[in-house]
Amino acid sequence: MRARVSERLFLIVVPAAGLAAADLILKATLVTPPWHFHPRSNGWVLLSTALLVVALLLALVPSRLVAVAAGVMSGGVLGNLLSAALDANRVPNPLQIGDRTGGIAFNLADVFFLTGNLLLTVALMVVTIQNRQRLIPPRAWERALRERLRG
Repeated sequence: MRARVSERLFLIVVPAAGLAAADLILKATLVTPPWHFHPRSNGWVLLSTALLVVALLLALVPSRLVAVAAGVMSGGVLGNLLSAALDANRVPNPLQIGDRTGGIAFNLADVFFLTGNLLLTVALMVVTIQNRQRLIPPRAWERALRERLRG
């Protein structure tokens, strides 16, 4: 049985809120050296906000897996967006692999965003394959191009 849009919206919002809260708690708990802050522009804030809106629109896709993946991705976006809002458009990165000159600094929100993107890509591929009979058939020029590329 397919979940309704409201149920899928719930599956986006709840993980997003929980993961963003976990990220903010970690950022508030761990000390971040000054060089581990990444400044963010107003354009980044606008793009992040747009990404959250698009993620909410993914509730229209009839898949719980897509909704949960969008929630994980949104948790990362929301965590970094809120921490930037709380710290003059700078995002703290308290986690580090390597040293200051040869390593990377990141935060949980970064991990959630990347994991959510990977999950979302796989989930959307699964939904597309499961519903391939509903896709628009290729036009004549697309079929000709495909044949030309094959042979």
